[in-house]
Formats: sequence, structure tokens, C-alpha cells
Amino acid sequence: MSMESLGAILRRIAARNTWNNTDAFSDAYPGNPETARRESPEAEPCPVCNGAGWLTRRVPVGQPDFGQAFPCQCRQSGVDQARSLEALERYSNLGPLRQSTFANANPSGPTDHPANHQAFALALAAAARYAADPQGWLTFAGPSGSGKTYLAAAIANRRIEAGHPALFITAADLLDYLRGGFDDDAELGFVDRFEQSRDAQLLVLDDLPTRPATPWGQERLFQLLAWRHSARLPTVITLRGAPNRLDEFLRTRLESPDGTGRLYYLGQTGVVAARQVGAIPPNMRRRMTFDAFNPAGNGRLNDDERASLSTTKAFMQNWTNLPTNWLFLVGSAGAGKTHLAVAAAAARQDAGDEVFFASAADLLDRLRAAFAPDSPITHDDLLEHIKTVNLLVLDDIGAERTNAFAEEKLFQIIDYRYAEQLPTIITTSRLDSIEQDRPRILARLSDRLVVTRLLVVAPDYRRGGTG
Repeated sequence: MSMESLGAILRRIAARNTWNNTDAFSDAYPGNPETARRESPEAEPCPVCNGAGWLTRRVPVGQPDFGQAFPCQCRQSGVDQARSLEALERYSNLGPLRQSTFANANPSGPTDHPANHQAFALALAAAARYAADPQGWLTFAGPSGSGKTYLAAAIANRRIEAGHPALFITAADLLDYLRGGFDDDAELGFVDRFEQSRDAQLLVLDDLPTRPATPWGQERLFQLLAWRHSARLPTVITLRGAPNRLDEFLRTRLESPDGTGRLYYLGQTGVVAARQVGAIPPNMRRRMTFDAFNPAGNGRLNDDERASLSTTKAFMQNWTNLPTNWLFLVGSAGAGKTHLAVAAAAARQDAGDEVFFASAADLLDRLRAAFAPDSPITHDDLLEHIKTVNLLVLDDIGAERTNAFAEEKLFQIIDYRYAEQLPTIITTSRLDSIEQDRPRILARLSDRLVVTRLLVVAPDYRRGGTG
């Protein structure tokens, strides 16, 4: 979504006494003083709301009227309703999503998979009930294309049709806008921007990440949502990623036992097929265990090689207990990188994690094959599963063919998991190929705050190296 609309709105809010009237509507609403004077020199603004058309009440946080916008008497006495609707639409920041309405919704959802139809129908009904009387929080989770944003926008559009304000914004755009408040030439400072976004009568926050890319972003979103929860302000959220990866505070509020927070999950299609596609081959799982990995190399390794393998093995065994970052194993072919990666993946799988294992070349082949009409899983569903699975093991990156498809898909996967900081193991024996052909991927793999690079120094075990 473009930030220009919201930016203009919030700058207008700061330019006037926000708490005397809901100035978010003032310039958007053609009845505001400046517009009225331009259109008709004789027109005078309402002396109560100064032409805004809406009022807020000075009440403490927690009172029923806190954060609520009430129509001024000038609106109640017959102000142009078409102009009022226009003002609400401009405030909403919905843009093209104005077409996302309950009237236009497909009751079965956006996918053609029967397994998803019931989930979407339930979420659609919940969204319609919420739009009629927004109380508490409502969250939609699911993969891309499952209809989350559509339902959230439909709620905002229904509230606008009923004459109530609703602010729609993506989490990324909100954070970008808040950062702009620190600029020296910013017309509206960070505090004002944050307060006006935080106090919206109905906030629809789209594409909230389960793990924001920066601590600053995580803290700002946490502050905003914590405030809204304490103030009991209606909030609709669409979630990017699995709910179980959320901070405990947010997870318990998005789906609370008392019903104030309700969560609906959409679009689980293809999970079973994706698990089959990304399964660790049984023979590899059986052979490639930590116990079977011999750092001594049957006496054929020198001291440096034995130390490298022993240190890498110990590090990865500890990592499996708490996989909070990425591992990037670099070494020559046959040094034991895949063995250790499979051992770690199997250990996490035994602990209950979903694991997707594939070489980079095989992963790309499987994504291409998913475009076929008879594929058991769609390309989008497979890509979403790879991006969001608990643990991804991407073996032998750099060996795949270089082309536009490979560049796009590998970067999509790695960039998403990097931003969400989802546990990932990547191995390569072709670091020079990555440096030459995958600079954007190399940039992510070079971030030492997220990625631990392990240099595996050993000869090819198939020629008498590691056992």
C-alpha cells in the first residue's frame, strides 16, 4: 500500500488540535474550512467540529467512549452523506481494496481446493459478524492467496459503509511511516505518528510478521498492540507465518479463552503433499546420524581436520537443542556437511518440528513440477510451505543451474526466512559460485547476527575421510 495517503492524513491530524475533533477527516472531508472557502466564499464551517464532521470525547483509557469517533450535530442535521463517505474512504487507506467487500466475496474462498472451502466459509461468517459489531480482536492466518487480506479489507469496507472510520495499513508500511518521524524535516514527529496510528477507532493491521526483522520493529508493533489490547480497541490482524511462532504475549491475545481474541486459519491445502516432497530420504536418515559421524576419520585425518570436524559436530548437536539461528556449512565435496545437516534435521524432527530437506537443484525442480495440472500440490502452496516450515535444510546450494527462475525462487525463500529468522541449514561446496551468481543471497548469508558459518575442513570421506 502507498504511504502517501496515510502520511497526508496523519500530517493533517498533527497540524490541528487532534483531541478536540477527529481531524483525520478534515481535509478529506469537503466540508473542512479551507475546502469550503475555495468552493464557496460564503460557506462557513461548523463551529462545533470546525468542519471535521466528527468529535472525540476526553475520557480516560478504559472508558467505553475512549477512542470512539462520534458524528457532529452538523452531520446529524443533514450534511452531505456522499461527501462523508468519501472522507471515510480516504481516511481508510484501502485504495484498490475498496473492491474487497462481502458482497463480492466468493463463499468458497479464493482457492479451488475443497479442503479449504469450509475454513474460508467459517472465517467469512466470523468477519461479517465482527463488521456488524467490532468487539475485541479478530485474526486471520494462512498462506499467501488464502483470503486473509480480503476478509480484513471487507470488514473495513463494511464499517465505512455504515458510517464509521477504519484505518487499514500493512505492518511494513506502518513501521516505515513511524521511522520517517525521526527525519529532521519530518512535519510530524515519531510520537505523534505513533499515537495517531495506535489510537485508530478500528485498526486493520495487514501482514503482521510473526518475527519482525529488527528488534526496533518488534518493539514498536508490540507497544502498539499492547496499548490497543489494554484500551480494548477493536483490531483486525492478518498474520504472516505460523501463529505458534508468535511471542507468547501476542499469541494469547490473538486467541484468548475468554473470546476477546479469535483466530481463524485459512488455506491448509497441500501440507501433506509438501511433507512428502520435502521428506528426508529414509536411507539417509538411517545412515546419517550424529552417532555414525566419526570426526577421527578412521585415523586418516590430520590434527586440523579432526579438530574441525569434532568442533562442527559438537556445535551442531548443541544447536539442535535450541535452533534459534541459521547454520551455513562450507567445505569441499564429501567433507560430511550433508551428513551433519541430516543428523541435525532428524533430531529436530524427532523433537516435533516439521522439516523440509532438499538439495537446491531438487527444490527448484520440485517447484517447477508443481506448475503441472496433475501435481498433488500447487506451486504457491509448496513455496509457502518451504518458506514457513519449522526447519529448512537446503543442501549443496550453488550447484544448481543459474537462471532467472532459480534466482527468483531461491531469493524468495531465503529472504523470507531471513526476515522471519526461521531456523535454516544451508550447505555448499561452491562458495565462489554463490559469490559470483547469488550476491543477494550471499548478503543474507554473511549476516553474522543471524547466520553462523561453519567451515568443514576434511577430505572426501568416500576416499577415506570421515566415517
